[in-house]
Amino acid sequence: MAGSRWAPPRQLLGFVALLVLLFFWAYYAGVLAGRIAPGIGPGGVETGVGRDDRPAREPSGGHGHGI
Repeated sequence: MAGSRWAPPRQLLGFVALLVLLFFWAYYAGVLAGRIAPGIGPGGVETGVGRDDRPAREPSGGHGHGI
């Protein structure tokens, strides 16, 4: 028993490899799909320009604005 080492079952290694492949395929599909909603950026900041070359204004009310 001095030379034996524990190794995970082959099925477990295959399952983990399958999960990794599925993660990368899903990530790549998301990269190919691109942005799904124009005007939405990190933190909900709009960077676009509104009508008549005026900066886009923030919506009034909504979640987190209090009443």
